[in-house]
Amino acid sequence: MSTNLTSSSQSHRVAIIGLGWLGEPLALTLQQLGYQVAGTTTTADKASRLAALGIQTLLWNLNAPLPALWPTELSADTLILCVPPGKVDNYAQRLGEVARLAADGGVQRLLFTSATSIYSGLGAQREADAKPDSERGERMQATENAMHASGVSQVMCLRLSGLVGGSREPGRFLAGRSFEGGEEPINLVAQEDLLRIIPALLARNDWPSVLNVSAPHHPSRREFYSQAAKLRGLAPPEFSGGGEGKTIDGSAISRYLGLDYLVTDWFDWLAERNRN
Repeated sequence: MSTNLTSSSQSHRVAIIGLGWLGEPLALTLQQLGYQVAGTTTTADKASRLAALGIQTLLWNLNAPLPALWPTELSADTLILCVPPGKVDNYAQRLGEVARLAADGGVQRLLFTSATSIYSGLGAQREADAKPDSERGERMQATENAMHASGVSQVMCLRLSGLVGGSREPGRFLAGRSFEGGEEPINLVAQEDLLRIIPALLARNDWPSVLNVSAPHHPSRREFYSQAAKLRGLAPPEFSGGGEGKTIDGSAISRYLGLDYLVTDWFDWLAERNRN
């Protein structure tokens, strides 16, 4: 993906609800590409820090009553909703209300960071295979439906696999604990890939309604998390049982964007991260 500024990026306004693990570095990346970026956080310290970097930042707790009108600070062509379910009560209902408010406020495009928990079953899972069989998956399905019913002209749900990179250290996730399903494949995506993929999506006007984001390498949980813990000098997790599990197919987004994943081997990624 080129980092040369285009006329569209220079004039395009993006608002990000949730300047957290993904939202904050994404805001800074988009700013460097020439976008006008605003966003929200729940902490005054972060709001001040990001404002000093040129990101207009609004203090907004989504569990509080919503405003009657879309905040002028968040006036934008595109809204990115990247708020984890654990941060918001009545997740699907509340995010649907936010999306409808944004539509009334003039937002033309909405990108929602969904999750691959929406898939059930075994084997390869592609975008058309969503059949949630858990409360978490059903919540994500309901939220995706609310996004598409919001009235925003263009909506894309980006189904992210497990998130690693940045402050999310996989060596600590399972270290020293016991689990079943050691032979199940991992489904992960690195922060650095998301920071390439999402800007590339924003440059397109022909959005599909849903895309998976999952690196193409799927070693077993036993192999990956044991190596991740070892490289950090932590006790490896203990696994019992096997398990076929599911493999999230993230290839459609590569074909759509003409963009390969940076992470194609998770063991190489772990080794490089340990060197840095």
